[in-house]
Amino acid sequence: MHCPSLSELPPPPPGRTGWPWTVETPALPLTTAAGDPWPAISIVTPSFNQGAYLEETIRSILLQGYPQLEYIIIDGGSTDNSVAIIKKYSSWLTHWVSEPDQGQPQAINKGLARSTGEVFQWINSDDYLLAGALGKIAAAVKDVDAVVGVVVNFDESGHQEPLVPGELNATKIIFSESSTRWHQPGLWFRREGVIACGGIDESYHYSFDWDLTIRYLGRFNHLNYRPDVLVHFRLHPQSKTVSTWERFMQERYRILHKLAETSSQSSIRAACRQQIRRLDWWDFVARTRDDHQRSRLLRALRLCAAACCDPQIRLTRFTLGTIRRVLFPLAATADKQEVTYEPTR
Repeated sequence: MHCPSLSELPPPPPGRTGWPWTVETPALPLTTAAGDPWPAISIVTPSFNQGAYLEETIRSILLQGYPQLEYIIIDGGSTDNSVAIIKKYSSWLTHWVSEPDQGQPQAINKGLARSTGEVFQWINSDDYLLAGALGKIAAAVKDVDAVVGVVVNFDESGHQEPLVPGELNATKIIFSESSTRWHQPGLWFRREGVIACGGIDESYHYSFDWDLTIRYLGRFNHLNYRPDVLVHFRLHPQSKTVSTWERFMQERYRILHKLAETSSQSSIRAACRQQIRRLDWWDFVARTRDDHQRSRLLRALRLCAAACCDPQIRLTRFTLGTIRRVLFPLAATADKQEVTYEPTR
């Protein structure tokens, strides 16, 4: 499908101006400068009761001026005005449905099953594409497994934070290395690669994108990094990213256990097992540190003895700093350089 023009779409709601309400991306030519057809891009929007934001999402995708767009909306049976909004734009959708489902992962898989494009991504119903994003992605995807761009987190107060991706590979993501920064809507996959990886694991509802990214990059790791801002990612009190972060971390722990047993890549299995050891140790350290039924000396001795059982993982600055804080709490409080990271699992 060729993206519609601004004049073809319904008028925006009163008072809405700028992108994507009264501004459009100029239409791209039917072929690239080399005379090749543009790669077909399939986008799925999973939606449920996000009528306050959905229309902005839809228009930001339809007004890309892109010649080969496949746009699918999978709504989970919304009871607000979402269906009315979807019907308003249904003439320009490849497919849409509104019916009860098991949540966002299942909705994305439904859309994936319907899609036929070369490039695949899902854009949530409270986020939106930047003008010209699809053209930039299409120009960058040739001969690579995925395109990686910048995502801007924003909230209703106007605060914005660009998230520029770091070097992405499966092992670094597993270890949550600080050099690795990424955000789901900024990573555009090959559809066939997503299918080869088994799609979204529907047993997860928070960190399913983290799981897919590790599985995908474990097999397809030739990436093209672009400096372009592709997507604005909305943070609001109802968004899962804001309201349930602890559940994201709990699911990641479960995913590590799954991948440690089932991944076809030995490097991923080994990395997951090592990270599980780290997380279990950090949890043990935190519980021992806060066990005030034991004396400070006994807690410190317990940490020392346990650390010696697995020195590769446990004899770290984090461990030594915790032992120091247990033994000398007042002195340790004054030290601003202590490492106190304690991931939730």
